[in-house]
Amino acid sequence: MQNTKWTLPNSRTVVTDRNMVDLTDRLHGWTNSVYKLGCAFIHLSPMADYRNSNPFLQLEQTEIVNIKEHLHNYHGFHLNDDLNMDTVSPYLLIVLDKVSSNLECYINCLENNQVNSI
Repeated sequence: MQNTKWTLPNSRTVVTDRNMVDLTDRLHGWTNSVYKLGCAFIHLSPMADYRNSNPFLQLEQTEIVNIKEHLHNYHGFHLNDDLNMDTVSPYLLIVLDKVSSNLECYINCLENNQVNSI
């Protein structure tokens, strides 16, 4: 069932991505950071001319801080460095690899009913 909204049990309250992040953040601290990182990068997608302008300058300061903190906390990015395609691009594949491998591991645990392993 694609595009079916999830609701809370015995309720009409729709489960949002924010609800899921809040819940999983209590279990795994990295989920909220990844959520904020993804939200910030979504705002970069309409800006296609990365070679001639710095798309990060179009972001709100909180989004810049979220990206810097995630890259710093999980991948060693220097907080004093500016965000631009030259400073961020070396981290992109590493970030995507880490997020996808974590998700694959957690899905595997859920499929094998190993909830305590997560």
